[in-house]
Amino acid sequence: MNLQQSQYNCIGIVAKHCDSSKLCIAEDEASRFDLSELFCDFWIDILDIIKEVEDYGKYPKPPLPEHYAEKKELLEGGTYLNCKGKRKPFEGVYNVIAYYSYARYIILNGFSDTPNGLVQKTNEFSIPKSLKELESFADKYRNMGRTSFGRTVKYICSKKDIFDFSDCPKTECDCDSCGCGGTKAKGYGFKSSNVNK
Repeated sequence: MNLQQSQYNCIGIVAKHCDSSKLCIAEDEASRFDLSELFCDFWIDILDIIKEVEDYGKYPKPPLPEHYAEKKELLEGGTYLNCKGKRKPFEGVYNVIAYYSYARYIILNGFSDTPNGLVQKTNEFSIPKSLKELESFADKYRNMGRTSFGRTVKYICSKKDIFDFSDCPKTECDCDSCGCGGTKAKGYGFKSSNVNK
């Protein structure tokens, strides 16, 4: 799974100068250490849906996958009706991936591997941000990813007859009690956790 650079538009400041090899590493780390924990036991099912939807876009086209529209919407975002019949927006899996990948990219991009070891990139026209500032900026995007994840899970729960792999409650309407959604691997420093008052 590799997102296109266009899928990062309006997510972060992944410029035209983006280091695609570092972005690829960030996506892989986000998939293994963030998203697999966020989506709990159904991350593999999400990866299967990504493959199924992306394969359908190739030529020659395979047969239309079952529930294709809902699966595509799960990936790309849209709206759903909650239990009160109100339309609610959600960002979709691709955006969740982009937020978490970008948070990791922020940290990775500041460093380069050289024959003499890991170095921080500098040049005469710029001053690198401190690691503390980068971590704070990365946390901002992780938090946005967590919010997008929460909205996307509510979409999954609104379609629990289609996405029967989730552990959404079968009787509660908003799915706020889903047991998923925690991630502890930041990719730097100490592990994070949600603080409840």
